Amino acid sequence: MRKAFSPLVILSILAAALAGCAANLPVGKDTVVTFNYTGKTAGGTEFGSTFGKQPITVLIGEHNIIPGLEKGMMGMRVGEKKTIQVPAAEGYGPHEASLVIQVPRDRFPKGEDVKAGMEFMTQGPQGPVPVKIVKVDKDAVTVDMNHPLAGKNLVFDVQIVKVRKATPDEIAGKVPVTEVPTKPQPTPPAPVKANP
Repeated sequence: MRKAFSPLVILSILAAALAGCAANLPVGKDTVVTFNYTGKTAGGTEFGSTFGKQPITVLIGEHNIIPGLEKGMMGMRVGEKKTIQVPAAEGYGPHEASLVIQVPRDRFPKGEDVKAGMEFMTQGPQGPVPVKIVKVDKDAVTVDMNHPLAGKNLVFDVQIVKVRKATPDEIAGKVPVTEVPTKPQPTPPAPVKANP
């Protein structure tokens, strides 16, 4: 004799199954992913890590992280760990010779001990730009405005902490992307005009 299930029981089972699917959502376009990483050059020099610190949270599919890292994370699920190899072309791009320029020495503060190897930030057309002094002559300073990781193959050890669907407002860029969805602030009611 077969046992019949009520529609309420069947709906409960389906809801539990769907909740399980959402809890195991893979990294994909328009998902918000919280993850830890350790980044190294292919030669083994570590340049950053969030393990033991605050993980980072990004919206996938909107160019918020380097392309090779995003591509390597696709399909990963909560708790999964992976080592992702990122070639320079999918990381910070090639080292561009045109971004190594000479600047007149008098553009630097007088009395400043300017030396090769020094690094600083300057303002570029699209925001802050890291700059490294390559060479110092009597009349000129050669600076490299490439990203410090340009031209380098990279290796990321990644662990996924959380994955959720992005809200429509996050995808549209109307609210910041956070680990927990940001609720839009309610619009205050318009003042009521009294009848004269």
